[in-house]
Amino acid sequence: MKNEAAVALGKLSHSRQLEAQSEASRRNGKAGGRPRTKSPYLPAQSIAQVNRAIKHLGVELVRGEGYFYFWSLDPQFSQIGDSVMRPYLNQAGLARWVSDAESAVKQHQEELSDEP
Repeated sequence: MKNEAAVALGKLSHSRQLEAQSEASRRNGKAGGRPRTKSPYLPAQSIAQVNRAIKHLGVELVRGEGYFYFWSLDPQFSQIGDSVMRPYLNQAGLARWVSDAESAVKQHQEELSDEP
């Protein structure tokens, strides 16, 4: 048995929605709904994904045997910063890889400024 007051309240709230809004909602539902957002904390899916995210830093991620390292896109330099000791790419989220790249670039810049 339904509560008559609740049914009346539901009808009242749905009557405020315009027909155009209802139609747009139906079309969106048929198209698959809202796209899912990708969290930066989900495990990284590929080296290419990480490299797209860190390209603006001037480095790229390279896989070693049981570790990763950042390689400079500038031909004047080679490895940037220390190796990242993670055997698998998906052991860190994309945000963590970007953070590691930023700290490697910062470390490299400090080493360059310390040289005579």
